[in-house]
Amino acid sequence: MRPVRVLPATDVAHLARDESRLLRLAVPWHWKSPVSISPHAGAAAAAILEWFEQLGCTAAELDRAERFDIGGYVGIPFPTLDCEQTTRIGKYLALWLLWDDVHVEQLSNDWRIDAAAVLGNRRPPGLTRFDEGWWQLMQEFRVNRSPTWIRRLCDAMQQWSDAAAAEAAVAFHHHETGEVPPFADQLERRIATIGMYGTACLLEEIHDDEPPIAFHAHPIVQMLQYLSSKIVGLGNDMFSLAKDCVENQLNLVSTLMHESSVGVRDALAMLVRLHDEALVQFDHLAAQIEPWAIRIYPGAERWVQDLRVASLGFSLWESQAPRYLAHQIVDNERVLLPRFSYLDQPQPKPQAQPKPQIVEAFGPLAAGHDCR
Repeated sequence: MRPVRVLPATDVAHLARDESRLLRLAVPWHWKSPVSISPHAGAAAAAILEWFEQLGCTAAELDRAERFDIGGYVGIPFPTLDCEQTTRIGKYLALWLLWDDVHVEQLSNDWRIDAAAVLGNRRPPGLTRFDEGWWQLMQEFRVNRSPTWIRRLCDAMQQWSDAAAAEAAVAFHHHETGEVPPFADQLERRIATIGMYGTACLLEEIHDDEPPIAFHAHPIVQMLQYLSSKIVGLGNDMFSLAKDCVENQLNLVSTLMHESSVGVRDALAMLVRLHDEALVQFDHLAAQIEPWAIRIYPGAERWVQDLRVASLGFSLWESQAPRYLAHQIVDNERVLLPRFSYLDQPQPKPQAQPKPQIVEAFGPLAAGHDCR
């Protein structure tokens, strides 16, 4: 495998970007929210950082969180919420990201908030600062959410925690032995750990509207959630490749390079193709959601569209996250960075032509003069 060339972003400003169609993420226009980022993103980010400080996060953790671009992390996937909702959902997402970085990837802490304890308001002993944050959020959710929803969210977080621990163990084995896991296995782990299963629960919190169990149990709905995880996971590894190379972390791109004996540009192009195929498959399945879904859950179409917007939103955040842009991949003196291209973009309506003004050849008409 040819080594990947990684340079600080400050050292590649003079280089052109590879504009090949192979690195273009083809996104249907209807995936895009008309609002690019929440107007409450900045206020929410400030409130979340203050909350982290109240939880007892260290100065290093606060600095790390500030460099996440918390405002974008919640404001792009969830652009139309009010300020209170933006802050609550942002707390959940940012706490998840920080907890994963600090504890989970180091195999030092797993999910400890049990649904029975939440519903019974029985605070577990020995909570860490991250556990305390989860406990506070779950208590807020408990006010308006059903026991079924609380159990589903806690189950999703437990499954994520188990998958993240397994992924961290594979990464540790890679560091110890240099052994690279099979691409297909790593992709499935990435799908399980990217977090969209838990995030899908938040779509119901923001509308105060919970689908029935039968909706979530349907194979099409389950596959839509799987595909949204695949879309976000592939985007994450494409845009985080430079960061992962610097930190010697496993990445789907480098694993594919190793397994298929291809260069970095070709490996990125393969992931772009997988990403675009997942979008097409998502829309194909979404078109089949009627009429059965509408009968059991009137909000089904909105749920699907919210999942689209959130999935693309996380990928857009990944494409501009400071932590990912600090370094760049360079190949043949060009910067390799996938970009988004929107399909079927509606054309602006032609502006109405102004009515021609009548120029009076003999000066203005006298007031009250009939020109007929």
